[in-house]
Amino acid sequence: MKTFLVLLMIVALGACVRVGEFTPERHAQYEMGKPDCNKTPEKCINGIPW
Repeated sequence: MKTFLVLLMIVALGACVRVGEFTPERHAQYEMGKPDCNKTPEKCINGIPW
């Protein structure tokens, strides 16, 4: 039983190692909804998109 729990913890730790690293497609999808404040200043307040 202890061996199983140790292996389970190792697998869980291995799954968390790359958390926060996204593919370029995911970054592009995230940036898609944000306006460019230089091109469309009417969509920004003090340089911050809203």
